[in-house]
Amino acid sequence: MASSTTGNIVVEWLKSLHLGQYAESFIDNGYDDLEICKQVGEPDLDAIGVLNPAHRQRLLHSIRSLREEGAAAVYFTLEEAAAARDTCRCDEEVRKEQATAVIEPAKYADEYEEGKAELVKIPRMQLKRLLRERLAQDGIRLSLQPYSTTDGDRGYLEGLASRYADLFSTHYGDVLDHLEELRRHEWDEM
Repeated sequence: MASSTTGNIVVEWLKSLHLGQYAESFIDNGYDDLEICKQVGEPDLDAIGVLNPAHRQRLLHSIRSLREEGAAAVYFTLEEAAAARDTCRCDEEVRKEQATAVIEPAKYADEYEEGKAELVKIPRMQLKRLLRERLAQDGIRLSLQPYSTTDGDRGYLEGLASRYADLFSTHYGDVLDHLEELRRHEWDEM
């Protein structure tokens, strides 16, 4: 994520909702302040790329709370969460010092790696084939905007990756990697 988003209250708010993957899109679409986020509605979520119904519901509920309780409640909640995290880190450091074996923390902490039963690991070639078929069915050309820039660089694939990961009940990162690979291949064939 860009350094301009580091420490931004909207980024922290989204992380507290476990929706940090949308932070860059919020900022890019001008939602860089909680007062502005109070105005977000269904069409805005489409533009931002929040397509997962559960994520949309969580955001809309939180936005409603923002309107009713004000931004100060979010600041207070985030401060409490940070204090609790700091306390947990201290306890964790003490436990690590007392432990005889060092356990490496997980490299990635997302739903797939945490072993959520509803997500499946789809073999690489099968996932690529499924994505190709779905892109054709949906009439999506990854070599065009918003998925590619006019220079052939990567555009906005995150929303599509999120939608397809949910559709196939698989890992978002795998889908995003394959979409980028397919996008580059499609661009090279132009």
